[in-house]
Amino acid sequence: MMTFYTDGSCRPTNPGPGGYGVICLFQKDSNEEPKVIRCYREKFESTTNNRMELSAINFVMKHFGHNIFDEWGMIPIVYTDSNYCLQTYTNWMFNWARNNWTKSDKKIPENLDLIQEYYDLYQQGYRIDLRKVKGHSGNKWNELVDKLATGEITCAKVEELYG
Repeated sequence: MMTFYTDGSCRPTNPGPGGYGVICLFQKDSNEEPKVIRCYREKFESTTNNRMELSAINFVMKHFGHNIFDEWGMIPIVYTDSNYCLQTYTNWMFNWARNNWTKSDKKIPENLDLIQEYYDLYQQGYRIDLRKVKGHSGNKWNELVDKLATGEITCAKVEELYG
């Protein structure tokens, strides 16, 4: 089974410098400890936390959603600690699309370019199983991807420790 943990970060101000991280885990069976098989990080000079959270999920959707769905017959599980992302991609975006990309308050959603990118991939048959994980609650992989997103750890170190 392939599972992904995603996270985004923007510090010390929002907007400001930030980045996102993605950790891909593979586990043959439930008795085996998952192993990191891929790790990604991208940083930006000026961004927001929500943009980075969405970008991390979009990365998985673009690079793994379609391929795994077609080749292996399974949809990858993707964990996020962002309720904003979960609600946007599993609920709100469908209503916004029906309403010509406007929210109920008649405003255009923030980060619309990223939301439309995800929506377009969804319309093409790309799929992920997006799930919520509570942030900063001791989940090993969520804590690790948070450190990756903030730049506190590198992909090389993640793969050395957990690969």
